[in-house]
Amino acid sequence: MSPRSASLTRTIAALLLGGATLAFAGAGLAQTQGPHPIRGADGRPLNVIILYADDMGWGDLGVQGHAFLRTPAIDRLAATGMRLTQFYVTAPICSPSRAGLLTGRIQNRFGMKKLINDSPDRTIAFHHVPTDEPMMPRMMREAGYRTAHVGKWHISFPDRKNEPRPEDYGYDHSLLLSGARHGSYFSANWRRNGKPITTEGRWSAEVYVDEVIDFIEKDPSRPFFVSLWSFAPHQEVFCAPKYREMYADRSESEQYFYGTITQMDEQYGRLLRYLDEHGLTDHTIVVFSSDNGAEPHLIPWSDRARGSNGGLRGGKHFIYDGGIRVPGIVRWPGVTEPGRDSREVAWTADLMTTFTTATDSKPDPTRPFDGIDLRPVLRGGTAQRPRPLYWEFEGGVTLRNDVKMEAPGLALRDGRWKFHCNTSFERVELYDLDIDQNEQWNLKDVYPEVASRFLATMRGLYAEVNGPYSKSANFWNADMVTIPKTLGDPALSR
Repeated sequence: MSPRSASLTRTIAALLLGGATLAFAGAGLAQTQGPHPIRGADGRPLNVIILYADDMGWGDLGVQGHAFLRTPAIDRLAATGMRLTQFYVTAPICSPSRAGLLTGRIQNRFGMKKLINDSPDRTIAFHHVPTDEPMMPRMMREAGYRTAHVGKWHISFPDRKNEPRPEDYGYDHSLLLSGARHGSYFSANWRRNGKPITTEGRWSAEVYVDEVIDFIEKDPSRPFFVSLWSFAPHQEVFCAPKYREMYADRSESEQYFYGTITQMDEQYGRLLRYLDEHGLTDHTIVVFSSDNGAEPHLIPWSDRARGSNGGLRGGKHFIYDGGIRVPGIVRWPGVTEPGRDSREVAWTADLMTTFTTATDSKPDPTRPFDGIDLRPVLRGGTAQRPRPLYWEFEGGVTLRNDVKMEAPGLALRDGRWKFHCNTSFERVELYDLDIDQNEQWNLKDVYPEVASRFLATMRGLYAEVNGPYSKSANFWNADMVTIPKTLGDPALSR
């Protein structure tokens, strides 16, 4: 297709999008019960885009205070939306974090303690997120949305026998990056709706956004829900030379790391400009976050890990704040006020509750959510949370020279307090994050009554989360066969 023809096609699509949205709004206004699209102040449906980075630390954006990293697109998104400065994920590593986002539930509830893996040993296996769990794309589809997933997956092994695929979780369309540490940024392998393709000679950052725009334009008669999960800046980072040149005064490793983020940011900007140019910005909710904190600098498999957790303790693999506190930006037309920050504690599990409530969907009472409706917070108010945020991850990482970093396996966050202990309910740590965001001063002996209260709460929550269902949930595939891992396996993007 010629550039002129492509431009004409997109102009026509824009007109259709606007007219169809108005038509849909009339039907929506007449609808008073049952699931329906989220509506704006004018009654028209709001689209939803969730942008999820990979291993981006709390400090890896200009708007988060980075001294020289160039991220103008996401900085502008924050300036036109709300920045949640105490925003968390449900786990400090990829698969569990993504599962918590999509289900709105602490993933340990359905037995997910680590990355998905293809082990034949039931005691350590976790083949896929159970398909009978509540899923955001399925809920949004039932509310009238077209649904698409583009980018990294890591929820199941979709190319294996009898493994669930994106459509089994509620996605109408998918383009999955067949990622690994090498080969994910350029000339990558993908699966579009189950069929293998290769984008030879193309940067993945561009492919993501092209796919999203094509999906938006394909059927303008209905609102869309899109999750775009970039591989950037997961190791091994790689970028086009012109982005490295932007950081010519830095080391080669830094050039690659910062250049990768800036290249992806430029493509986020292209998508956001598309929304502007086609009259969709005022009718599209945009969420930006990351699956966990930045990888520690001294990992042995790459010299390009140069992420910033903004001075927070720990990083990926740990439930200190450096591993689980991430950038959080929401632009919700008619709800968020441009350029506003909120220090209210929130996490990705809140999004499922928020969207379920906003669409008048009926959640399954046997699968309770672990989040709250964030709209009062997004309007500038406070969070009314019935229980603390809960993390369970017995992780750690081995650095160069066989140096091992570990952390307690359990944590709670309630207001100003952050509590840690191990799964034997020992090694207690208590931090006041109002004065000690870096979790350096253990106050368990200064405030013994607070530590005791948290310990009692932790015992109760641990028993609840690790109840019988966590051991019987359907995450096992009897047909899974352990095969040599290849660069073409979509589940390998760690």
